[in-house]
Amino acid sequence: MTRFTMFAAGMALLCCAARAQGAGVEGHCEHESRTAAFVDGAAWAVVDDDTGQATGERMLVFSTYDLDSDALWRAKPHDREDAFREQDSGPGESARLQLTLDADGAIVTQQYLWLSPGNNLSRSGSQIGTYAGTPGARDRVAGRYTFSDEEDDPRCDLRFDIAVLGDPAKAPPLPGKPLPAGGGEPGRAYLANNDALIAGDLDALARLLPPDRAAQLAQARTQPEFAAQLAFMQGLTARDVRITGGRQDGDRAWLDFTATEGGEPRAGSAEMRREGERWFIVSESTRPPD
Repeated sequence: MTRFTMFAAGMALLCCAARAQGAGVEGHCEHESRTAAFVDGAAWAVVDDDTGQATGERMLVFSTYDLDSDALWRAKPHDREDAFREQDSGPGESARLQLTLDADGAIVTQQYLWLSPGNNLSRSGSQIGTYAGTPGARDRVAGRYTFSDEEDDPRCDLRFDIAVLGDPAKAPPLPGKPLPAGGGEPGRAYLANNDALIAGDLDALARLLPPDRAAQLAQARTQPEFAAQLAFMQGLTARDVRITGGRQDGDRAWLDFTATEGGEPRAGSAEMRREGERWFIVSESTRPPD
């Protein structure tokens, strides 16, 4: 679970290389008064959750923000959908579209549209919308997808040429250089943020946040529901965190750690960004240990 996802559930405020060959995405989905313009995308083979074997279907994903396609490529095939969703770690009117393409590569059988802060629209069936593929390279998928049905459903029209992510073992290497034991400065900043949130030390937490998030925190503290929201977030926050590794590439860093959540062991990762002399959390996620 990303730190931002937890905060969006409670109050949506506090936290928060080289790439696969570029994606060409142009188009949008409309729902009610909202228009989401998509700018990036990727695709990969769908695998069965139980067997890990490819089903023959393809997952096509699109976002209104730039994707770290190399990070998706390095993710295990059955983890890529979660990795895609977790990259949406910032505030604002972001959106994601996921399309499941059948084994023949001719028909979309599932459509999932997510519009921040939490509007989920899902459809499935023998044919959802109209998909027109364009012949091209084997490691890419290109075409056009349109959808327009009932008045209260989304209306979508996208043209795209996106990379198909393959074997994680063949993904581009991690960017940057290894961090020292304990994660160096990015690791210390992450742990300080985590400790302040668990302790409920909001003054210390405010000093660790970017100015815009610190201002949001100050405003949120004036609301009557803040205490309950803070308790909710504290209950979801990883504890007993130990930094196990990481890398730094200029003003970006990535941390790996172990932790517990609800008394259960977890593995996690966090992306950090440096502004001036300070490191801030961009996103984080945890998962069951490998």
